[in-house]
Amino acid sequence: MNDNYGVVSGIGEGIKIGLFFIKDICCLAAVIVPAYLMMNNGFPPTEKPKSLLFFIVAIVFAFYLDLHPLTNPGKRNYEVIWMLLKDRKPKSYKSFGYYEFRPLEKLKEEWSHGNSN
Repeated sequence: MNDNYGVVSGIGEGIKIGLFFIKDICCLAAVIVPAYLMMNNGFPPTEKPKSLLFFIVAIVFAFYLDLHPLTNPGKRNYEVIWMLLKDRKPKSYKSFGYYEFRPLEKLKEEWSHGNSN
């Protein structure tokens, strides 16, 4: 029996329908469907050019949210924005430096170089 098993590439990939991932389709639908409903119900009939412009801007915004940013290619823009908006505890920095575990009296003695004040 051969124990050399290869790892399938792309095992962490999402589910695809045609050329698009389901995550992409959901992101686009979450922006485009409400924009379409607002275009038809939120604007008066005399404002068709403005409603069409609103819908075009919403489509461009939806595709922007679905792009991978250059600074963090593992996430999409909407995931990065969500991480920035949700309430997270700030990460604290704790130093384990050279002087961390010494008592203050010992440090004062070393820093005085034998001089007494």
